[in-house]
Amino acid sequence: MMPMSDMPAMVLTPARVSQPQSEAPASVTVIDRNLIEASGARELYEVLKLVPGMSAVKVDGNVPTVAYHGTQARDTRRMLVLLDGRSQYQPGLSRVNWNDMPVDIQDVERIEVTRGPAAAAYGANAFTAVINIITRDPRDISRNSVSVAAGNNGIRDGRAAAVGQSEDMAWRASVARRADEGYDEPFEDAKLPDAKLIETLNSEWLWTADEKNTFAVLAGGSTSRLERVQESGVADIGEYRQDPIQKGERAFLQLEWQHVFSDTHQLKLTGYGQYNNEVTDFKVCYFDPVTGQTGPGGGLFFSQELRDLFLANNSDIDATLNAAFSDPDVLARYGVLSGVGEDFCAVNELDVKEERYDLELQDTLQITDRLRLVSGLNVRQDRAQSETYLSGTEENLSYRGFGNLSAEVIRNVLVNLGGYWEHDELTGKHFSPRAGVNWRFMPGHSLRYVYSEAVRTPDIYEDRAKTNIRANDLRGAFASDPQGLLGWSPAYFFVTRTSPGTLESEEIRSWEVGYFGQLQELELDVRYFQESLTNLLSNSLNLFEFVPANDGEVFHQGTEAQLTWRPTVNHLLRATGAHIHTRTNIKTETRLAARNSGSMLWAWQLTKRWGLSSAYYLFNDYNQNTFERVDAQLRFRHRLAGSEVEWKAVAQHALNKAPLVFEENRYAEDRMWLGVSVRF
Repeated sequence: MMPMSDMPAMVLTPARVSQPQSEAPASVTVIDRNLIEASGARELYEVLKLVPGMSAVKVDGNVPTVAYHGTQARDTRRMLVLLDGRSQYQPGLSRVNWNDMPVDIQDVERIEVTRGPAAAAYGANAFTAVINIITRDPRDISRNSVSVAAGNNGIRDGRAAAVGQSEDMAWRASVARRADEGYDEPFEDAKLPDAKLIETLNSEWLWTADEKNTFAVLAGGSTSRLERVQESGVADIGEYRQDPIQKGERAFLQLEWQHVFSDTHQLKLTGYGQYNNEVTDFKVCYFDPVTGQTGPGGGLFFSQELRDLFLANNSDIDATLNAAFSDPDVLARYGVLSGVGEDFCAVNELDVKEERYDLELQDTLQITDRLRLVSGLNVRQDRAQSETYLSGTEENLSYRGFGNLSAEVIRNVLVNLGGYWEHDELTGKHFSPRAGVNWRFMPGHSLRYVYSEAVRTPDIYEDRAKTNIRANDLRGAFASDPQGLLGWSPAYFFVTRTSPGTLESEEIRSWEVGYFGQLQELELDVRYFQESLTNLLSNSLNLFEFVPANDGEVFHQGTEAQLTWRPTVNHLLRATGAHIHTRTNIKTETRLAARNSGSMLWAWQLTKRWGLSSAYYLFNDYNQNTFERVDAQLRFRHRLAGSEVEWKAVAQHALNKAPLVFEENRYAEDRMWLGVSVRF
């Protein structure tokens, strides 16, 4: 660990340029390598509990939800996440998939979180906050490494990393694996399937061609296998013969060129491509709607006649099923099916492939010692392909231009003005502004006022949904004659959903007043804020409940604080707290809205070899359930045959037995694991 220095704390994310945190037009939380290691976290999302106002929990079984000023329990739509400048916000289904993110927590050097709307710097979907994950520079790593960890609940992790350097080049590459069995408390006497296995590859090659030009190539990917919980709507009409399994693949390639014209003028050109393929398949034998048992009559749910009746009943499931046996065509189809001597069983898939190609040019110009301009242009092509969600392929081409001007108008008073203009094929034109004033009233201490606006544009699914669930792997008579038995081929589930294509962008208006202070050993940030969110897409948009409407509203008002104290080189304390009042017209927008939350992490390097850290987390409450946990980590380092060896033991103890958001999310036992890493 390193002590606080007299140098000002620097941040990169708020205005796209390195600047003292006291001059940034936003509240910023920095989680550096020391904090990441002290937290003992296995997974990247866990360390974000150290951000005031941030929810970082596994709400949906083994799928993490990370949301700043969280509202909906499964809400991953309203925050931008960057990984080395690449947006991890996926265009097809508007989400950030933390499981499949192609990076291991040990690859990360630093995380900067801009708390508050930042669309003026990053565009639509930098709505409530921006998380900027920065991986380690290969020039700062001198040794290869291997690490393994194992514990209860099926924890089995491993990682291998290699590095290399020459006079003008450096590279690094790592492969990692992590696995666990999810929540372990039986729910209603049944163990819910939520185990997962994640494998990642992350690499970077850096070439300093000369003193003015630097080139970088970043590449990697991930694979995942997640056990998923049965969909209640499907379980009501059929018997699962194979539980859902979600399999994912992701890959990326990024190229970057940085050119230095002078000490006051720099240019950066970045291009990247990302690919994501996700498939969830499950096998169900469907119930005969008359007998309530599996049988050939279950094929009625995949018949052309029931689909026609569903559309004739304004896409109302209950009205369709109530009218089914009054419809002569449906009755005739049921009669045909009743003559088949076998159950109707099918494998169903939820599939989505997403691609993104992005090119951006950024210019940084220090016009005078009191005036700086960061500006740029961006073009992006998004493509989503899905038979389940879109019945085909949809694309969205967008163009962007941005600028952030920083001016010291009078001594110690800095004005920040920023704006982001964009046009996309789904929602047209948008402009997101931000204005901030920072007053450095004494050395190391500043006050700020920031006003900002942002939008979250509907994703491809929200704007162009056309759902179809196909019956795959039919057997027997259903496979040989689907047209004759079901009325069409291929056969689809009778429920289909279509977006009206008229949804508007979600909007947020935010203002804050804040204080940032830095002494040699102490750093403190406090903010009071108000946020008004309107035009929200608050209702469900799934197969069984599809309500596309911009009728949600949320109002946040509260206070946040974070404190970092490094009294000596051997001690580190980080404390955060948030108190937030949330009002909304849609009840589901409060499930992840914690009124009071906080964290405290303390790390102590006892000797050169021994280190101890502990953390406390409180979120009161999630969906009327309180989350309270204590973590502890013991580390021991020594040398062995020229190598550096580190052992660590980590334990996580829940201070109450309340479920995490939903009743099925329970841990019965403490989480414990042992790990060892060797650097050579």
